[in-house]
Amino acid sequence: MFAKTLVKLIDYAIFPAVLIVATKIAGIAFFSQYFDTAYQVEGARLVFNNVQDFISVNSYSSLFMFFAVIAGLLWVTIKARLFHDTHISPSFSAKLFGMNLNDLIHTTETIYSQSFIWLSYAWIISIVFGVQSYYGLAEWWIFYISLISAVLATALLVLDIETEFKKDEKIVGDGLTPSGKVMKFAEEVLSI
Repeated sequence: MFAKTLVKLIDYAIFPAVLIVATKIAGIAFFSQYFDTAYQVEGARLVFNNVQDFISVNSYSSLFMFFAVIAGLLWVTIKARLFHDTHISPSFSAKLFGMNLNDLIHTTETIYSQSFIWLSYAWIISIVFGVQSYYGLAEWWIFYISLISAVLATALLVLDIETEFKKDEKIVGDGLTPSGKVMKFAEEVLSI
């Protein structure tokens, strides 16, 4: 069971990692041209002639990269709120099946695994922005934006998990057997 969960997490982490790297590179290319900065290409790296140009390009390309993470978090949050198999109403589910969009409906394990990956990237990038800002390699406002966004996204996920627990408690209180999906997922992730 441990290996299966780990393989899923690695699988879910590949697309966000590629997206983050691609948006950072695209952001550097775009903002280097936008700010008309003077730079030289030495092998696989850009060397800026001016420190302030580097800070500007790094800050804005980092913001562009973090917007990609926010988009991923937003998509996972929408899936958790609207397309979670435990939240979706039967009529909405029937409409999705009628339009052949049933692939939008996801299980608890899938949604929380993807949320964990996107949140991990958001927090790691926020820490990196903090270190860059501390050493003067980026503007402080980039760090503040990323930190506030990561905190808000974490709060939304916690609220969704809390809703799942309350539903399971209600089921247990009604004398029915709980689904255990949230507990099963939590046990798998915490055993890593």
